[in-house]
Amino acid sequence: MGMPGTNVNKEFPSVKILASQVKRQLETQTTNLGHCAIYEEELQRIWPLDEEDREKKIAQFAWDYGFHLSFYKSGLGAIFVKEPPNISV
Repeated sequence: MGMPGTNVNKEFPSVKILASQVKRQLETQTTNLGHCAIYEEELQRIWPLDEEDREKKIAQFAWDYGFHLSFYKSGLGAIFVKEPPNISV
């Protein structure tokens, strides 16, 4: 399941490398920082600045790999956090 129209090819090595980097940083840094920042230079390797629906694709990437896009600013970067637990009400 995911967001319609925002497929991220999880087979590209650069996508897998970025996912591993984010997961590793979230595991090691969240006790101190609570987030993982990925700057524009790294994001552009997968999603060029002029890519259509870029923010949605980055959010889908996070969803696919089990974390959450908390903040995004084109030209600056993205902040990822661990996916919050599901809470039933």
